[in-house]
Amino acid sequence: MTLTEGRYRWNGTQLRPAEGPKLALFVADSFLIHDGAVVAPELHRARFLRDADTQGMVNAPTAFVDAAFAALPASGLWFPRLDLTERGELELWIRPAPPLGSALTLWTSPDDPRTEPRIKGPDIPVLAQLREQAQEAGADEAVVVDSVGYVADGATTCFVWWRDEVLHVAPESVARIDSVTVRVVLTMANDMGCEIREEAVTPADLAGAELWALNALHGIRGVTRWLDGPSLLVNDARRDSWQKLYWSRGTIVGEGGTHE
Repeated sequence: MTLTEGRYRWNGTQLRPAEGPKLALFVADSFLIHDGAVVAPELHRARFLRDADTQGMVNAPTAFVDAAFAALPASGLWFPRLDLTERGELELWIRPAPPLGSALTLWTSPDDPRTEPRIKGPDIPVLAQLREQAQEAGADEAVVVDSVGYVADGATTCFVWWRDEVLHVAPESVARIDSVTVRVVLTMANDMGCEIREEAVTPADLAGAELWALNALHGIRGVTRWLDGPSLLVNDARRDSWQKLYWSRGTIVGEGGTHE
């Protein structure tokens, strides 16, 4: 059954309206759904199930995930989120999508507040605070730099960059979220025969690069400015063409099951 805007809790057999305060998160997964279509829904499902297992959930929440995807709206622009809370409760938030963008300005966080940098969910509150600090400074997004000085993640985004027509991504040794959007963009690059390299970089190392900020809400956004950071190359034509290809990979989900 398709659900409307709201917060729902899994009771073991169905999703029911949830009440009470928001609970601390062990795992979360969110994505844009546009008229019933989601980019790489199978990767979002797999990441939620894997992270739930990593966080110690004994029984895989497969039935919840299936019910959540089946309940998503078939029309409109939405930004749902699947949650595993600290009490082991499973919740689905069906939320309207905020306005979408194509470009953003960065601000570097003075510290790294993450406690579980490879799992989406536990650090959402502290990262939201970082993003607020970035906005107060006149930027859109905060960049988290790890203890070595390497660019790790954004508060709500992950990064890839172009240099000399080669697409770069941080190596596994840099602790960061296993971004579904990064995976999709790397697959697109591989399909198009682009060279891909792993590279650990400091903010200064990115001077002259074309930097993209990725997430499952906005897809691909070009970084146009980095406050007190490196000067960057902007290539709107490339970003626009890749963004179009990215959204074209959407797959219909809902009561009828997942199909192309």
